[in-house]
Amino acid sequence: MSNEYYRKVREVLVLILIINIAIGLVKIIYGYKAGVLSITADGYDSLLDAVSNIVGIVILLVSAKPSDKEHRYGHYKLETFASILISFTLFIVAYEIISSAFERFFAITTPSISITTYLVMIITLIITLIAAYYEKSMAKKLHSNILLSDSEHIKSDALATFIIIISLVFVQLGYTILDPILSIGISLLIIKTGLTILYSNINILLDKNILSTYEIEDVVKDINEIKEVHNVRTRGTASTIFLDMHLVLSKDLSLADAHRLSHICEEKICEEYPEIKDVLIHIEPEEGMDDKIEYE
Repeated sequence: MSNEYYRKVREVLVLILIINIAIGLVKIIYGYKAGVLSITADGYDSLLDAVSNIVGIVILLVSAKPSDKEHRYGHYKLETFASILISFTLFIVAYEIISSAFERFFAITTPSISITTYLVMIITLIITLIAAYYEKSMAKKLHSNILLSDSEHIKSDALATFIIIISLVFVQLGYTILDPILSIGISLLIIKTGLTILYSNINILLDKNILSTYEIEDVVKDINEIKEVHNVRTRGTASTIFLDMHLVLSKDLSLADAHRLSHICEEKICEEYPEIKDVLIHIEPEEGMDDKIEYE
C-alpha cells in the first residue's frame, strides 16, 4: 500500500480520535452529574474508542514501512492486528459495564435528569452518526480494514446512545431499574460488534480467499490463447490482495509468447482489480492438466 493510503487513513483516524475524546468526556461528565450509569458507561466506551484510534495510528505508522529483506510482502497485516486489538478493547469495555450494572442492581439510585441531559445525548448521537457515516465511506473508498472495523464500532455506539435517550424517559417516570438493565444490553451489543470484527480479521490472518475463482476467470476468459484457468488463490486484505493462478496454454507456444500472455493476463486483472498488488502466474502446457487442483 502507498504512503498516500496510510496518510489518508491516519487523517481519518485522527479526526475520529478527536471526536471520540470530546464525546467521551461530555458523556462521562453528564453521566456522573445526572447519576445515570448507562450514560457514564457510554462515555467510557467512547474514550476507549479513542485509545483504539491512537493504537491504530501508531500501528499504521509502522505498517507504512516499505517491504524489506525480512518482510517481502510488506507490513500490511499490522493493520489487521490493530483491528483485532479493537475487538479485544470492546470486550474489556463490555466487562466493565456489566460489572458496574450488577453493582447498581443492589444499590439503585434515582438519577437527576434534565433537559440539558437530553440535549447532550441528542447532540452526541448526531455527531456519532455523522462520524460513522464518514468513516465507513472513507473505508470503502480506501479499502481500509481498520477504518471499516472502527466505523462498525461507532455504529454500535450510536445505537447504544439512541437506546439510552429513549430509556431516560422511563427512568424519569420511576423505572430506575432500567438503567442497569440497559447498561447490560449495551454491553451485549458491544460484545457482538467485537466478535464480528474479530471473526473478519482472523479470516485475513488465515488467508481466506478474497476473490472467487469465477471472478478472475471472467476477467481473462476473452484472451483467446488461454485454454484454461485454474488453481486461482487470493489472500490479503480488501486493499492489498495477492493472487496466484495457473494458466493452461498451447504446448506449441514459445516461451516468449507464453511470457507475453502472462503479462497481458496480469495487466488485465490488475486493471479490473487495482487492489491486487501482486500476481504470480504458473504456466502449464495443454496436455499437463491431469493433476490440477481446484479451489472453489
